[in-house]
Amino acid sequence: MSVTRIAPPFEGQQFTCHQHWVNKASSWLTCHPQYNNTEHGEKKGWRGKHFTAMCFDSFGRRVTNGGDFRRAEEEGAFPVWWIWPDQIPELVALGQAVAA
Repeated sequence: MSVTRIAPPFEGQQFTCHQHWVNKASSWLTCHPQYNNTEHGEKKGWRGKHFTAMCFDSFGRRVTNGGDFRRAEEEGAFPVWWIWPDQIPELVALGQAVAA
């Protein structure tokens, strides 16, 4: 039985392996031009509306933590890719929306 893989829908928005995620996630998943983070109170960092990237492995499973990234590595489900909330309408319009 072959597994259908989902290619990253947006160029440059992917991690090629678990170590790539470890090295780059903290900067890449916060680099959207409109990204702002309100979860850290008075600590230094972005302020304003919260804006979070959503990650998925190539099997279409949501990837939310280190354990999910490790599973993707063990099961050959890389690349893991991400989308920003404002990119969802474009995916829907293209018929490439990811099921929840």
